[in-house]
Amino acid sequence: MSDAEPGLRERKRRATRLAIQQAALRIAIDEGLAAVTVDEISRRADVSPRTFFNYFPNKEGALLGDDPTLPDDAVLADFIAGGPERDLLADLGALLVHSTRELIEERGLIEERQQVLRAAPELFTRRMESMKEFQAAIERAVVARLEGAGTEGGDLRRRSRLASLVALAALRHAWWEWSDAGGDTHLVDELERSFADLDALVSRSLA
Repeated sequence: MSDAEPGLRERKRRATRLAIQQAALRIAIDEGLAAVTVDEISRRADVSPRTFFNYFPNKEGALLGDDPTLPDDAVLADFIAGGPERDLLADLGALLVHSTRELIEERGLIEERQQVLRAAPELFTRRMESMKEFQAAIERAVVARLEGAGTEGGDLRRRSRLASLVALAALRHAWWEWSDAGGDTHLVDELERSFADLDALVSRSLA
C-alpha cells in the first residue's frame, strides 16, 4: 500500500471499531437479532455504552458496519476539477481508493455479516439503500466534473450514471477478489488492480 501505516492511536481506534462489530454479529448469529442490544454488545466488546456510541449511532450500525463515503475535502475537489482532460475512470479509481481506506479489513467480519444479512431482510434492505446513496454521490461528483465540458442535459445524466455504476462494479469486483484471496492482501490494493484491469479492457476494446 502506498500510504504509511496508521499510528498507535489509529490502530486502537480501528481495533475498538472492529471489536464492536464482531461482538454485534456474534450475538446475532448465536442468539438471534432480538438478543442484540447496545449493553450486550458493549459487554462483549469490553467497552462502555458511551464508547459504543462514539463509534456507532445504534445497534443496527454496528451490525451493518461501514459503507464507503466520498471524501469531503481536497481529494473530491481535485477529482471534480479534472474535467474532460484527465482520465475519468482512472480518477474514479483513485477517488474510491481514498474512500475505502477507512473501511475495516477483516474477512471473517464480512462472512459473518453476510450470514446475518441473509437472515435479516430489513438489514439487507438498509445496506442496499446505503450503497444506492453512495452510487448517487459518485454520480453527482461525475456530473460536477463533466458540466461545462460540452456534455449537457440527458447525455450528462446518462454518462454520469453509467460512470458511477461502472465504478461500483469495479469496487464489488475488488471486494470479491480480496475476500477470496486470503493472505495479506489489502482491499485498496485489490481495488487498484480492478481499475487497472478495467482500464486495460477498455483500452483494448477501443484500440
